[in-house]
Amino acid sequence: MRVPPSRAMPKRKKGARSSASSKRGRRTRSTPDPAPAPRDGRPRYRAAEGGVVRATLSVHPAGYAFANPEEGDFVVFVPPGHLGGALDGDTVLVSWRTAARGREGYVRSVLVRARTRVTGVLVRRGHDWFIEPDDPRMTRYEVRVLGRVPKSYGGNLVVATIVDYPLPGNDAMTVEVDRLLGRPGSIEAEEAKILVEHGVDDEFPPEVLAEAEHVPEQLRPSDRVGRADLTDLPFMTIDPLDARDFDDAVCVELLGKDPKRARMRIHVAVADVSHYVRPGTAIDAEARRRSFSTYLPDRAVPMLPEVLSSGICSLVPRRDRCAMVVSMEVDARGRVRQSQVRAAVIHSRKRLTYDQVAAELSGSRKLAKPVRERLFLLRAAADRLRRVRLARGAIELNLPEARILLDEDDPHRIRRIYSARASRELARAYNLIEEFMLAANEAVGRLAAEHDLPVIYRVHDKPDEERLARFAAAAEFLGVSCDPERLTTPKGIRRFLDAIADHDKREVLHGLLLRAMAQAEYDVVNIGHFALAAPTYVHFTSPIRRYPDLVTHRVVKRYLADRGRPAGPGPHDAFPHRKEAARWASHASTRERESAGAEQDTKALFAAAYMRDRIGDRIAGTITGIVDTGIFVRLDDPFVDGMIRRQQLEAATRETWEADELGIFLTGLCSHQILGLGDRLRVEVADASIARRQIDLAFVEKIDG
Repeated sequence: MRVPPSRAMPKRKKGARSSASSKRGRRTRSTPDPAPAPRDGRPRYRAAEGGVVRATLSVHPAGYAFANPEEGDFVVFVPPGHLGGALDGDTVLVSWRTAARGREGYVRSVLVRARTRVTGVLVRRGHDWFIEPDDPRMTRYEVRVLGRVPKSYGGNLVVATIVDYPLPGNDAMTVEVDRLLGRPGSIEAEEAKILVEHGVDDEFPPEVLAEAEHVPEQLRPSDRVGRADLTDLPFMTIDPLDARDFDDAVCVELLGKDPKRARMRIHVAVADVSHYVRPGTAIDAEARRRSFSTYLPDRAVPMLPEVLSSGICSLVPRRDRCAMVVSMEVDARGRVRQSQVRAAVIHSRKRLTYDQVAAELSGSRKLAKPVRERLFLLRAAADRLRRVRLARGAIELNLPEARILLDEDDPHRIRRIYSARASRELARAYNLIEEFMLAANEAVGRLAAEHDLPVIYRVHDKPDEERLARFAAAAEFLGVSCDPERLTTPKGIRRFLDAIADHDKREVLHGLLLRAMAQAEYDVVNIGHFALAAPTYVHFTSPIRRYPDLVTHRVVKRYLADRGRPAGPGPHDAFPHRKEAARWASHASTRERESAGAEQDTKALFAAAYMRDRIGDRIAGTITGIVDTGIFVRLDDPFVDGMIRRQQLEAATRETWEADELGIFLTGLCSHQILGLGDRLRVEVADASIARRQIDLAFVEKIDG
């Protein structure tokens, strides 16, 4: 029997960051009592005790909230009854004071509403229609429907626009129904609901579609003005088989005869979206609002209209296209010696898929000799870049991804859910493009930092000390000795990952390490990118699906134009004010989280739908998480996540289980048996709820060995 780790939590150094005091606002299970309030229900705080801050509100289903200030690294707890009519995600003014358990406050006013719509089941009470919200943070509100509603809508999921928001002391709302989503529990309706919850619109506004009708279908003579002519270079695109938009193409030149010693010139061409999407247009405003394309199991919700993303902006083969090209000279040791950025016209020679590239690198020899030779030269250049990147400590976590295989004729019929762990050959094909994109993004980042350009950086902070200590304790439980102080640098983490490369629990350790890391985000202040071990980094290579890339393109073009370098036809946009760029960066970070949330929730929805037909099946899986309410288990096949609830576990084993404070293991108080992270279990599928997007599992037995 394994012995639980005895390592005590280290004392936090003065000034060290703590995940408990981070902007995510995590607190202990007991919440502080509301501060005393006068007759109007609002506490009165003296300035010496606190202050007033502009913040974003994060509401809990229990009715309390956390206010995350826009400036300052602290969180304000807002007790139930003091939200002042604010909803989750709203930008608010909060008065706060320092109390015994931390900062407490109340909402003075709502500045910006984050939520404009609500989803739920339409029900009739007397002569009026109401919506029962499905968001647990909204269930305390009485949502009354204005206007006439077809009787056939009753009992179905609908989406409605909020007309009147709650007021302080009044939880009533009024809405107008926009459209019918469908029957509760159907994949179509639940998927549509997820998009609404995360603010992802699957339809473009009429004004955007009207502008899109005037987008050109091919290059015009005026598009070529002020651009370098690079159509003689043999660019090619490498993408998944089902890709419809091609936002990057690559090319490499050998500057000598010896492919091992001679320098290489790498060219990364990126779709020049900024040439067609101009500030002040409806298309640009909508792209900024969306900020990202969202990829669901059955479809994609694009940032740009298709006429742009799959049309004139896409670097399709055998067509001249406008591009921003990053050219880098790389020596034999993989160091980038020179780099330049310019607006250009390119002509992609070939479209390859990752599967084709993987086969060719493995010796299939199915491609024409010139294409094959260029492909192997590209791989050699990528190998040079990769050696340098890993040597400086870049972190690579090997985590499998769930792949959902749908029926070709019915996109809501799920054939299989499996672990999409790429073969070594396929991984090398993907990495070929990854190395080129990373190098191009770093090159533009260096340019921006050197000339103080107001770009939006992609930043990644160093890990929190407390999280690293928790990870070290978990690693010890899994049989790996780990000093958290050695994980505070990229090279330290890189050495740790090399040391566990052959460990049978490496996949679990990789997942735990990912949770210990900070989340990458967008900012105008450059703090570097920890995971990439890069001092400067921007997103530049995907402007079709990411708005920060589009902003950086505009800034770089202005810089080039001011110096008389190829920047494409004018007018060139003025540099954005840094405060404006900061707002864009903050919005992009928020939208990125919402887009990712929509993708994750939709995968969970499809997983729950698939597992309805597997109820009663017994399947092996691995413990991936421990919380007070139960155990998270990832099943082997199908590759889905489910939960064994504490009550079920205790009923099945006829004993009480207690979780350790770090969430590493559960201990049976009678048998002293331990169930911990990485342990193998056999479970039974007990239930699968499409509405909750959850899979409930029942404990059967622990699998030894």
